[in-house]
Amino acid sequence: MIMLQLRQATLQHHQEVEAFMPVMQPHLRLETYQHLLGQLYTVVAPLEGQLLALPLPEQFEVGARQKAGLLRRDLSVLGVTSLPLGLSLPPLSLPQALGALYVLEGATLGGQMIERHLHACLGLTAARGSAYFTAYGPATGQMWRRFGAAMACSVLPEDEPAVIAGAQTTFAAFRSALAPCPV
Repeated sequence: MIMLQLRQATLQHHQEVEAFMPVMQPHLRLETYQHLLGQLYTVVAPLEGQLLALPLPEQFEVGARQKAGLLRRDLSVLGVTSLPLGLSLPPLSLPQALGALYVLEGATLGGQMIERHLHACLGLTAARGSAYFTAYGPATGQMWRRFGAAMACSVLPEDEPAVIAGAQTTFAAFRSALAPCPV
């Protein structure tokens, strides 16, 4: 039930963030993609740092869900030598962190389609610049289902508003980071 509530409560936020993502443009330039990866890193890295610091239940597999390293690897492979500074994000409560993790995992699920476009448009592969969007590879669906099951058995009804607020705040952070993305 919480997954459906999250989807409904964040639909507009999700659409706003997607509108700032130039990654599916038919004539995507490498420079635009490099800039986009840097912008994503400014949110993903500090967010994952917070998630690792919280006592999230084991079934969320937070350590296995880290993707900032994939962004660093992609940026390095693509010749970006200095990483952008991470955004200063407000501290998350445990329920808000679950909402943030929902956003990060949802992005991974959507990354499968993006990865195919990056390969067709720029010739990128998981080994050469699109590891972030490839993330779990063929295990992506399974990881999403496990995440949904963990949410279903861990989120208490009284925590649902905070979980939703955490997801909305995370989308707002991505929207803020992506807004100036050049086309």
